[in-house]
Amino acid sequence: MRRASQRHGSAGRIRGSRPGAACGGILALVLVAAACSTAVTGSAASARTPVSGGIVTYALPANTTPNYIFPFTSGAYFSQVNENQLQFLLYRPLYWYGEGKLPYLNTQLSLAYPPVYHDQVVTIRLKPYRWSDGEPVDANDVLFWMHMLQAVGATDYGAYVRGEFPDNVQSVRKVSSTEVQMVIKGPYSRIWFTYNELSQITPMPKAWDRTGPNTPSDCTDQVSDCAAVFSYLNGQAANPETWVSSPLWRVVDGPWRLTGYNSEGKLTFQLNAKYSGPLPKDHISEFQELPFTSEEAEYNVLQAGGGQPLDVGYLPTVDAPVPPPGAPVGQNPVAGYQLQALYEWGISYIPYNFNPADAQAGVVRQQYIRQALQLLVNQAAVIQGPLHGYGQVSTGPVGDSPRTSYLSPKSKQGDPFPYNPAQARSLLSSHGWNVDPAGVTSCESPGRGPGECGPGIRAGTQLSLKLVYATGNAWVESALLQLKSNASQLGIDISLTGKTFDDVLAEVFGGCGTPTAFKVCPWQLADWGQGWSYVPDFLPTGDELFKTGAASNIGQYSNHTNDALIADTLRSSSLRAMWTWQDYLTQQLPVMLQPLAPAALVESIGTLHIGVQSPTLVMTPEDWYYVR
Repeated sequence: MRRASQRHGSAGRIRGSRPGAACGGILALVLVAAACSTAVTGSAASARTPVSGGIVTYALPANTTPNYIFPFTSGAYFSQVNENQLQFLLYRPLYWYGEGKLPYLNTQLSLAYPPVYHDQVVTIRLKPYRWSDGEPVDANDVLFWMHMLQAVGATDYGAYVRGEFPDNVQSVRKVSSTEVQMVIKGPYSRIWFTYNELSQITPMPKAWDRTGPNTPSDCTDQVSDCAAVFSYLNGQAANPETWVSSPLWRVVDGPWRLTGYNSEGKLTFQLNAKYSGPLPKDHISEFQELPFTSEEAEYNVLQAGGGQPLDVGYLPTVDAPVPPPGAPVGQNPVAGYQLQALYEWGISYIPYNFNPADAQAGVVRQQYIRQALQLLVNQAAVIQGPLHGYGQVSTGPVGDSPRTSYLSPKSKQGDPFPYNPAQARSLLSSHGWNVDPAGVTSCESPGRGPGECGPGIRAGTQLSLKLVYATGNAWVESALLQLKSNASQLGIDISLTGKTFDDVLAEVFGGCGTPTAFKVCPWQLADWGQGWSYVPDFLPTGDELFKTGAASNIGQYSNHTNDALIADTLRSSSLRAMWTWQDYLTQQLPVMLQPLAPAALVESIGTLHIGVQSPTLVMTPEDWYYVR
C-alpha cells in the first residue's frame, strides 16, 4: 500500500525474494544492509544530559492538516499526513518499518515477531501488547482488519490492487489468541508478501467492532458484518471535531493518545501511560502539531525564537543555505537549532490522466508526447534553483534515495530524459505536429501511421494541458512555472490551477480515480507536492501504482507488458526482474518525473534530541527528549 506523499517545507516499496537464501536474494541484501548501517547522530543535544518530560511543538507540512483518524483509509484520505502525523502515533501497524536511514523491517517496534513461511502458509505470532482499555492486542484484532479488507477493500481501501491483498489470501484463521495463519495463493516472494502485504495490517480493537455508539457487531468473526461497521467508523473518522471526545478513538495501542484538537487544526498528544511497547527512560510527555498555511508562515514562527512556540519545524528551500561540496546541509540560518536534510523513500512525479473528460485523452496516451514533455522538465535547474542545491534527479519508478540495490544499473547512470527542448521539438515535428512557439502547437497530420499524430488525435487538436497543484510549497510552484515557461517555447500551453493539498487529493483520488472501471475524470495532470511514498508497502515493485486496476493508479495507466513485468517482480527473488520492469517503464513514462526534494529540511531546537529521522517519514516522538 502506498500513500500520496506531501512534504514538509520545501524541500510508496519493492517486492522481493525468499528468505533463507545465502546472500544472493533481495531479502539477504536487505538484511545485510540493515545490519551494516551506521548509526548517525542527528543532533548535538545527544552529548548532553537527558531530561524527562516536557512539551514539544511540531510544525505540520505547509497547508496540510490530518483529516482522517481511522487506520483503514479510503483513497480520498490516503495521505502521509493522516498516517504519519496521526494514525501511527495512536495505532501501531502489525509490522513497523524504518531503521535509521534505511527503509527496512524494524523488529523491535513491530507488534508481531517476523512471519514464518512454510510453503503457502504464513504464521504470524503477536507480542504481548495491550490496548489502553486493558484488552490484549491479539489474533482477533488482526482478523478484524483482515475481514474488513475482504468485505470492502475493493471499494473503500486506498491501497487495494485487484488480485493482491486480500485476493491473494485463500484463508485466514486464528490458531490461538496470539497466533494467526494465512494460506496464500501463488508462489509469491516471501519478502514481497512481508514488506508489501503484511505491512498493510493495523490491528483494530474490539471496541471498534460496532455499527453505532451502542450497537456492537461481529466483523471480527463474520465478514458479512464488516461493511456496516466500516460505514459507521468511516463516518466517525472524517469528523475531526469529535475525535477527542469519541470513546472509539481513545482506545489506542500506540505510545500516544489524542487529547486536543481545535478548529485551526492544532492537535495535542499526551504520552499513553498504558503503552506496552519499548520506551526510553527519558522522553517528552506532550506533543503538539501546529498547522501552517504556507512555508513562509512557518518560517516566520521558527525564526521568532526557541523553545516556544516551535521546537521542531522546517526550513523552506527558498531560504535554505546552499550546501558546500560533500556536505548534506549548508550553514543553518536559524540560531539555536540543528538542521538535517530528510529524504523520503519514494518517488517524485506528476501523474497523467489517461482518461480525461475531454479530447486530450489521445494526446497523453502517446508515448512520444510524454517523452517530449519529460524533455522539458529541467530537473537539474530545479535542484540548483528553487531547491538551492538540495534534492536528487528522479530516474524512474524506483526510488533514488536512499540508494538501494533495487535501482537498476541504467537508472544509476542519471536522468534518462535530461532537459533538451530541441529533441522535444523534433519528436513533435516528426509525428505530425505544427510546432508554433508564437501560438499553440497543433496536429496537422492526424492518423496512426508514421509521421502522424497517432490514434485518438484529430486534425487541429492543440497541445493545451491543465495542471492542478497543491499550493503552499514554494519550490513546487517555482518548478511548475519553469515547466510552463519551457513548454511555451514549443507552443505547448500548460495552465496551472492551485488548490489545497486536501482538495487536490480529493479531486484525483476521490470518486473518479478507480482504474477498474476506467471512469472519465475531469483532471489532466496533478501535482500534490512530490508524488508517492513506499509506505506502508516498502518494496517498490509498481503493482499498486502502475498496474492496471490498482486503486492508486489514479491516472488509469494500462499496459499489458508492464503488468506482466510487474508480476515477475512479485514472484521472483532476482534483482534482474526488478531492473527489467523498471527500465521498461522508465521509457514508457506513465507519469512526469520531477526532482526528489528533501521531505523536509528539519529544524530542531538545540536543547531537544530527535535523532536521525526515518526515510519512511514515520515519527517516534516518544524517543525524543530534552537535554541540559
